[in-house]
Amino acid sequence: MLVKICGITSFEDILLCDSEGADFLGFIFVKGSKRFVLKPEEVLSTKTQAKKVAVLRDPDKKDIKVFKGFDFIQLHGLENEIILEEVKSIGAGIIKTIFPDIKESVNLCKRLSPYVDFFLVDSSSKLKGFDSSRFSETSLLEILEGGKIFGRDFFISGGLTPTNVRQFIDRFKPAGVDVSSGVEYEIGKKDPQKVKDFIKNAKMAESKKSEEKL
Repeated sequence: MLVKICGITSFEDILLCDSEGADFLGFIFVKGSKRFVLKPEEVLSTKTQAKKVAVLRDPDKKDIKVFKGFDFIQLHGLENEIILEEVKSIGAGIIKTIFPDIKESVNLCKRLSPYVDFFLVDSSSKLKGFDSSRFSETSLLEILEGGKIFGRDFFISGGLTPTNVRQFIDRFKPAGVDVSSGVEYEIGKKDPQKVKDFIKNAKMAESKKSEEKL
């Protein structure tokens, strides 16, 4: 089970999440976000085992090159093929957010799927600028086919916590899970125990699934 810890704003939390075994570390470069990170070069200068993800929303094509060096770019808006091609040109993988209850997002993601490495399922409230909430479970089930979304592995996010992550993994069987506020003690500050418990519970859910197959 892949674990992505998002909304990281400090060097201390980079090291915390990396040392606890997170697979992906997410950094938000969306102005107006409460977890906005100002300098990509500072993030890139910190060595980690985990993959680094720059989270952008509807960026200008000319700004993409600033994020060269990140392992993945997460596109969190309604970006088109031109933007995805630019991301590929800097050698980064693509995580594309999909909002299952928004028809425009679903249709767009279906069209963009050949460019995408992972989809990330999230609540449409974030697209509309509201605080985090859970994605539409009914809408997600409608687009799942063979455990994938348009042939791609996916993460789930929005409302996940250390106590409910196993439930969501059991229900939707994603390739990965993504959390931000669910492991914080205040906005932008990660709680070490919550981070540890979230990663442990997510990985345990994967082990349980593997044992059931034997």
